[in-house]
Amino acid sequence: MTAAVDSATPVVTENTAPNTTTTTEEPTKPTKLEVVSIEGVEVEEGVAKKVLKQLEYYFGDRNLPQDRFMLREVAVDNGWISLDTMLNFKRLANICNDKAQIAKIVTDGKSELLQLNEENNKIRRNPEKPLPKGTEAEKNTSNAKTVYVKGLSTDMTIDVAEQWFEEHGAMAYIKMRKDAENKFKGSVFAEFANQADCDAFLAKGELKSGDEVVTKMLRADYYKEKNQKMKDTKNEKRSAQLGDTAATAPVEVENVEYEKGLVLRVDGLEGTELTREQFKDVFEGKGLEWVTFNKGDPKANLRFAKSAMEALESVKVDGKFIVSEKELSVTLIEGEEEEAYWKESARAKAEFFQRKRKGDAGRGGRSRGGFRSKRGRRE
Repeated sequence: MTAAVDSATPVVTENTAPNTTTTTEEPTKPTKLEVVSIEGVEVEEGVAKKVLKQLEYYFGDRNLPQDRFMLREVAVDNGWISLDTMLNFKRLANICNDKAQIAKIVTDGKSELLQLNEENNKIRRNPEKPLPKGTEAEKNTSNAKTVYVKGLSTDMTIDVAEQWFEEHGAMAYIKMRKDAENKFKGSVFAEFANQADCDAFLAKGELKSGDEVVTKMLRADYYKEKNQKMKDTKNEKRSAQLGDTAATAPVEVENVEYEKGLVLRVDGLEGTELTREQFKDVFEGKGLEWVTFNKGDPKANLRFAKSAMEALESVKVDGKFIVSEKELSVTLIEGEEEEAYWKESARAKAEFFQRKRKGDAGRGGRSRGGFRSKRGRRE
């Protein structure tokens, strides 16, 4: 059952993992389901719009390629997911937990993205609407209209955030940023539906959320500033530890021996919140030795003790490389790129030990506070 797209734009709300199922569990096996009758079912217009919007988000271009749980489920039954399973999603269930009403909404909503089966008990993404391949150009377009906003009330809900942003234009998604205890931090990442609205939002003067003036910038600029601060802090600590010995002559590396096939390059990371630790978690026990990546960098290099491709294949989900529910592009580096990686690795290692030797020399080697004369007295 497909027809015109509902005008509501899918909006990212929270972690989409359902209440009773985590992304590490096995996908739901198809079972015999009861037919859901929608005859005589009525639904409030406001509820219908919210349900359709949420369902289109779950199956949409933004969420589906990155959602490990959803990817597992759609692989089981030709793309179909039962309404029983969908009602495990907290936000959907909070809007409407009645299968007959949900089926009625999908039927009457005439969404081009969603399909309901004949028994009205399963839903899937329309096979005629395949997921986009996620080209570099599409990623750049998305990044160019994605903003970072800080200074929102920590009591703000996703519904209030949605209302606040929609005063400035149509939204593609809003992500409420949470801390380690899953509490809202008062900042969001939000993508506008079109570039003009994003440009106008950033060009506006002082904007407030309640009585607080918010900070707003492109997400890419936020990560650039954050990475620069991290680098500055790291350099300050290094200088404090080594003193004047921190400055060293550049190390030239002409030839380096290395084993081929040990390094992967992960692309398209700019604008994500991924960390080195998340890569380490995915490849735990798979021989991952080194991760070259800082949060916000556009790419990462992953070095393994043995075959990088074997490690990669062992962690793929349905043929996709997924980290923190995000599908990522990954390539085995070869040729000149591989040689350049190992040269840079050798250069960085050599400079580290050069600084360390100078630091030790500046502190008198291993001695602590001066030297001893023949008589054993400290002078």
